[in-house]
Amino acid sequence: MNKTRPLIIALMSLLGGCAAQGSFAPAPEPVTPPSYRNAPAEVPNTLQANWWRIYQDPVLNHLVETVQERNPYSEVALLRVAEAQAGVQSASADLLPNVGFGASADKSHTSVNTPLGKLLGGRTIAGKTYKLGVSASWQLDLWGRVAQAVEAAKAQAGAAEAVKRQIALVLASEVAVAYWQFRAADADHALLAKIREERAEAVRLGALRLDAGLGTEQDWLDAKVELAKVEAEMSEVHVKRAMAEQELATLMVEPVKDFRVPSDPAYRLPAIPQVAPGLPAVILARRPDLMESTQNIRALLAVERIAETAFYPSISLTSAYGFASSQLKSAVNHSSREFSIGPLALYLPLFDAGRNQANLDAARSRYRQAVDVHQVSVLIALREVDDALVQVEAANEQMRTLGLSLAASQRASAVARARFEHGQNTYQKVASARAGALAVERSLVRSQTEGLLATVRLVAALGGGWEAAEGAKPAKDVVARSD
Repeated sequence: MNKTRPLIIALMSLLGGCAAQGSFAPAPEPVTPPSYRNAPAEVPNTLQANWWRIYQDPVLNHLVETVQERNPYSEVALLRVAEAQAGVQSASADLLPNVGFGASADKSHTSVNTPLGKLLGGRTIAGKTYKLGVSASWQLDLWGRVAQAVEAAKAQAGAAEAVKRQIALVLASEVAVAYWQFRAADADHALLAKIREERAEAVRLGALRLDAGLGTEQDWLDAKVELAKVEAEMSEVHVKRAMAEQELATLMVEPVKDFRVPSDPAYRLPAIPQVAPGLPAVILARRPDLMESTQNIRALLAVERIAETAFYPSISLTSAYGFASSQLKSAVNHSSREFSIGPLALYLPLFDAGRNQANLDAARSRYRQAVDVHQVSVLIALREVDDALVQVEAANEQMRTLGLSLAASQRASAVARARFEHGQNTYQKVASARAGALAVERSLVRSQTEGLLATVRLVAALGGGWEAAEGAKPAKDVVARSD
C-alpha cells in the first residue's frame, strides 16, 4: 500500500492540475438600450417574412420572389445548411460505438530454411484459414470532448442557417434598391421630357419673335442653352435607368438584352411606408449577421472546452467476436469461435512541451476576439437602425415641405401662362415658370425615392421580416467570457 501511495498522489496532482486550467462561464448578452433614439419602443415590429409587400407593388413582389427562387446564391445557401447538418450527424456518431464486420481467407506455407523450419526437422506448416467476425470500439466520452464537438457542429449549422437568411435578405434588399432606382429614373425622365417640351417651344417661339423683330437674339440663345441643359440631363437619367434595369436582370439571372421591367406611363411611386423598429433587444435574434456571429461564438466556446479536455486522460475500449477455421465447412461451428474483450486503454498526457496549453490559449484568444467583435457589431447594428430612421423622417419632412413648394410653383406657372395669354410677358417666362414647377416635382420624386430606399435600409438593419411563429427569443448563454 505504501508503495502505491506516491503513484496515487501523483495521479491526483495531475488531475488537479487539469482541473486548474479553468473554464469559460456564460456571460449576459450584450446590453441594449430600452428604445431607439429616433423611434418609440411602444410600437412592436410586425414585419412579415415577405416584407417587400409593404410597398404594395405587384412588379416588385414578382421580382423579389423570383430572384429568391432563381438566384444561384439561394441554392448555395441551402447546400451550406445541408452540409452543416451532415456535420452534426457526423459528429454525433462518435457518441456511439463503432461496429464493423470483417471476413478473410488465406493460404500459408512456411519455409524449411528458417529457424522454425529447422526446428520442425525440415518440415513446413501449410494450410488455409477462414475468418469472419465483428469488432467494436468505443472511446468513452468522460470529459465531454465528443459532446462539445457535437455542440460546435450544431453551432456551425446555426451559423449556416443564419447565412441562408442573410443571403435572402441581401437579395431582396438589392432587388428593392435597384427597382426604386429604376422607377425614380423613369419618373425623372418623364418629368424631364415635359421640361424639354417647354424649352423646345420656347426656342421655337423665340426664333419666330426674332424673325418678326419682336425679340432679341440673346433671348433665343438663352432658350437654346436651357434646352441643351435639359437634354444633357435626360441622357444622364437614361444611363441611370438602364444601369438599374441591367442590375435587376443580373439578379434575375437573365440576359441583359432580353430583360425589361414592365413600364406603365400611369405608374406613381408608392407612399413611404411606416416601419416600427420595436425593441432594440429584438435585433439580436433577427439580424442574420448577428445570429451568425452568435453561433460562431457558441462554436468557439465549444472548441475551447474541447481544448480543455486534452489535459484529461482518454479511455477507449475495443472488443471482437468471430470464427476462425482451416476448413470452410466448419467456419461457423461453435468450436471455431474466438473473441476478445479489451484492451481497455487509458492515455494520460504527461509531457507535450506545452502543446496542449498553447492550443488552449489559442482557443481562448479566438473566443475573446469573437466576443469583442460581436459586441461592436451589435453597436453598429443599433446605429444603422437609428441612421435609417433619421433618413426616413428626413424624407417625409422634405416631402411635406416640397409639397407646399410644388403647390406654390404650380400657381406661379398658371399665373405666368395667364399673363402670356394677355400679352403681358414672353413665353420664355412661361417656360421658366413651368420648368420651375417641374423641377420642384423632380425634387419631390427624389425625396420620395430616398424615403423608399431608406425604408429598405431600415428593414435590412432590423434583419428583415419574420413570421409570427419565427419570432424566436435571443439565444441565451452563448456570449461568454472567461472566469
